[in-house]
Amino acid sequence: MYLSSGVLDDAMILFDEMPKRNVVTWNVMITGLVKWGKLELASSLFDEMPEKNVVSWTGIIDGYIRNNRYSEGLSLFRRMVVCEGIKPTEITILAILPAISNMGELKSCSLIHGYAEKRGFNAFDIRVANSIIDCYSKCGCIASAFKFFEVISVERKNLVSWTSIISGFAMHGMWKEAVEYFERMEKAGLKPNRVTFLSVLNACSHGGLVDEGLRCFYKMVNEHGVLPDIKHYGCVVDMLGRTGRLEEAEKMALEIPSEIVNVVIWRTLLGACSFHGNVEMGERVTRKIMEIERGYGGDYVLMYNIFAGAGRYEDAERLRKLMNKRNAFKLPGNSLV
Repeated sequence: MYLSSGVLDDAMILFDEMPKRNVVTWNVMITGLVKWGKLELASSLFDEMPEKNVVSWTGIIDGYIRNNRYSEGLSLFRRMVVCEGIKPTEITILAILPAISNMGELKSCSLIHGYAEKRGFNAFDIRVANSIIDCYSKCGCIASAFKFFEVISVERKNLVSWTSIISGFAMHGMWKEAVEYFERMEKAGLKPNRVTFLSVLNACSHGGLVDEGLRCFYKMVNEHGVLPDIKHYGCVVDMLGRTGRLEEAEKMALEIPSEIVNVVIWRTLLGACSFHGNVEMGERVTRKIMEIERGYGGDYVLMYNIFAGAGRYEDAERLRKLMNKRNAFKLPGNSLV
């Protein structure tokens, strides 16, 4: 009761006063502390546990991963399996795969895949299969993701399965495949959600598939009744801007509801104006940006380059002076080399 309500001090007092504790009591305490962000305290309790089971290990591993401490979570997982000889459950597998994805540990992904296959998790829990597809993609091996996706029967594949492989295709520059498998998914009778649409729009944006992208966007709005968020609009503006359809991109940007529009949309369009040398629209877009935010120097630099590229050096110099007057800043570039 105390843990579910977030009254952690009272929960700890009650826990400390208990004359006898079993593994369930310890597990409840640890998972409760993890839930409320008290990872260090949960970890300390975990180390004190006289007896640990797979639920104990899964709870603390999940805590580290939810707090973006992937390396520590993966180390605990390896300690559990190698040193303690405890067999992971499907819940443990679901907990550890995000860490493997974020660290790009392809070998670990392959090992987990083999273990899940051996234990039968892939066959009876589609969540595990979907997570492995997603993990292979994020570890850079779209071939393995696709191969595993194709092994899963059509009857077992759900929306997450299809969205995972579509997102993987988009991530790896396989834009036509992303659109193709979106269409196959629809033929299989599954209704896409906003995440699926975003993956397809992202693929169309980077692949220059404007007609397909626009069809997808209007299908999302008109046929499926999905309200676009700023990421959907951003993909469409970027897609139109990349291919030089600047008037359509500007029209789309102006149609975005005021409560969700942000400066990133206009910066995306300004970048397209710079690339295609559209000075007139660049000025309009810069004014829009200045209405929202005046302090970022990159906006001034981009418009300066547009003016300079068109031979309008006086306007470029005027903008440079305005940038200095407003103390606008631009983050310096850096390199890992």
